[in-house]
Amino acid sequence: MVPYFVVKVIWTVDGLRGGGPHDGAWSKLDWTALNGLTVVMAGAAILLGLALGQRWGLRIPGWLILLPAWLGTGFLVPMIPILPVLLLTAGGGDTAADVVVPAWEIALVSVSFAGFGLGVAVAVPLYVWQRWPHAFTGRTPTDPAAVSTTGAVERTVANLAAAVSVALGLPQLYWALGGTFGLDPASLDHRDAQWHILTGNSGLWALIAAWGVWTVTRRSAGAVSRTPMLLTWVASGGLFAWGSWKAIFTYAVTSSYPSPERPLTLAVENHFGALAGTMVLVLLLLVAERRHALQG
Repeated sequence: MVPYFVVKVIWTVDGLRGGGPHDGAWSKLDWTALNGLTVVMAGAAILLGLALGQRWGLRIPGWLILLPAWLGTGFLVPMIPILPVLLLTAGGGDTAADVVVPAWEIALVSVSFAGFGLGVAVAVPLYVWQRWPHAFTGRTPTDPAAVSTTGAVERTVANLAAAVSVALGLPQLYWALGGTFGLDPASLDHRDAQWHILTGNSGLWALIAAWGVWTVTRRSAGAVSRTPMLLTWVASGGLFAWGSWKAIFTYAVTSSYPSPERPLTLAVENHFGALAGTMVLVLLLLVAERRHALQG
């Protein structure tokens, strides 16, 4: 993340000296403030990487590690499989809001995102496995008498989270494959290759969240393997991180490149995505706590 951090510091300083774009979307967004925010985010990502890779990181309060790790994983890990395709299909600037930047800066930012995504994809599971092994090795009870008092809460959260995730994922996959029902007819021409890829990827991860919720809450499955836990963790972080981020900017500025989705559809996608991600995270924490109680 250091290259990204350096680039963002340069952009922030440039903004303080009066530089940066001031037209299009940037007539409403503050170039300096937004880049300053990403400087803070990049600094937090660097500290997170150090904490995950050093022994002293095991002494940090759990929530202080898990929250940024969840967000960072959700932002970048779902993008790793499609990153090469996005780079191949990247086009030139199409809107007045686009910022023309040197190719070397784009390369540094891309390397930082890809490297951080791959890093947390490896480091977070290893860290959790070392610090909280019961999250992966605990066994779900088969005897009803052994089910913890959180069982009813888990089932309720699981049903709601799975339903919302499926309701989000299926329409997005439908649109990614070329469907148009529910989209704005006036903006259908704005669907490019990247929109189809990103929409399909979002829909796929929403369905992965629904599958993960069903898998980790089965009562007769014995020990749930690491794969469902990890994929559910990534999917929940993606739903929350991207849903929240896009919701903020949808309210902050009106795009000069209208989305094919109607404004109400976008609002539902973003807000319910963030809600579903939160519910899935709560569910994972409840499952991990129940396993810990069974082992103890």
